[in-house]
Amino acid sequence: MENLYCINSFERNYNHGLRLKQNLIDLGIEPNNIIIILGYDLKNNPQFKKNTICFYNFKDFILPKMLESGRNCYYLEDHTIIYDNPEKYDKNNKMVWLGFMKRLKDYIVGAHLVYFDKDLIKEMNDEIDLYRPCYIDRLFRNIGEKKGYLQIENSITKIVEHYSLALGKIRKNPYNKYFKIK
Repeated sequence: MENLYCINSFERNYNHGLRLKQNLIDLGIEPNNIIIILGYDLKNNPQFKKNTICFYNFKDFILPKMLESGRNCYYLEDHTIIYDNPEKYDKNNKMVWLGFMKRLKDYIVGAHLVYFDKDLIKEMNDEIDLYRPCYIDRLFRNIGEKKGYLQIENSITKIVEHYSLALGKIRKNPYNKYFKIK
């Protein structure tokens, strides 16, 4: 069974989701293996904060779709540009981080393209109510490190320059020393 690509988006950003879907198709991913999942928008959901909205989108919309599929899945953010087919990269663990902006000593900035094994998806679903709402990259890193499932090497993604509601300004595509394609 082929992997499922789940693009995290919301209504006002739907064109970013469509652009990313076409990006994946151009890299050889079958269109029926890509879904754009519309979640909460900060502008219309003031009950969420910028550091928790992606967590709730993952919990309420994306994780259920991943679980329902019964497949290994990728989590993607709609403002991502992918430069190589993710299927080419080894999956030597249950979580493989293929897209990020930078790595700090104890943090990975950006969850632009993250692979999840179907067994890990089941574990996350069983434990979702135990997780503290936080930035999505922090959540994924914490899960991966605690379970010993995290594999991270280089990033095959960059981001589209876009206005970020979370930042309240234009988010530029920063230099990424970890950007490398095979």
